[in-house]
Amino acid sequence: MEYIRVTFDPGDIRDVIASGYALGPTETELAVQPNYYVISLSGSGYTPPYWYGVVSGTAPGDPLTIPFNKI
Repeated sequence: MEYIRVTFDPGDIRDVIASGYALGPTETELAVQPNYYVISLSGSGYTPPYWYGVVSGTAPGDPLTIPFNKI
């Protein structure tokens, strides 16, 4: 199991979308299988439009952090 944490505006929690599937909310640690992912958020008004890459080498409490910013 691998772990990601997608950051965004803490006052505007969004769904994290991983390769077309809703995983859970931003600002939390989420468990995923090791794999290549395209990560985006629900809604609009954020940048970058998506993140893509391989998620591996993580651990509970030491997730891969994927930042998004409000525009």
